Amino acid sequence: MQDDAGFYAPLHYQQHWLWLGLMLVVLMVVWYLWLLWPTGKKAPVNHRTTMLDLNALQTACLTHIEATLEDVDAGRLPGRAAHQRLSFLVRNFAAAATGLPVTSMTLEELRHHGLDHLATGIAAIYPNEFAPVPIQSVRRSAETARQVVLEWN
Repeated sequence: MQDDAGFYAPLHYQQHWLWLGLMLVVLMVVWYLWLLWPTGKKAPVNHRTTMLDLNALQTACLTHIEATLEDVDAGRLPGRAAHQRLSFLVRNFAAAATGLPVTSMTLEELRHHGLDHLATGIAAIYPNEFAPVPIQSVRRSAETARQVVLEWN
């Protein structure tokens, strides 16, 4: 309403804008809580739900190592591929025995997790996987792989 001097009194906001603004603030708070809630500390996930039989793992790995040697001797598998398979077999055995993602770990990470014997064995096999000419024979790498598996504790 206008007074004599032409001044208009301030208009009051309508109440529905206040409630709408409060509702938006509450929705944003709830949304952020919902987003951040799962990032709290989680209980460790047990990847090994069943106890694995180490002897069965060793036997299976040793069998695969022997099969790799037979494939090389028969000419079905080239030397480089044999070295790669041996490295994978040993890493896969260790992954099954420990529950760690050993197949994608570096030698330094293996040592950091206390798997020094495994790291040493893989370090002996590793150069043969990528060298133009193998540094050692497949038999020697297979023997290294066997030692790693048999001496696992």
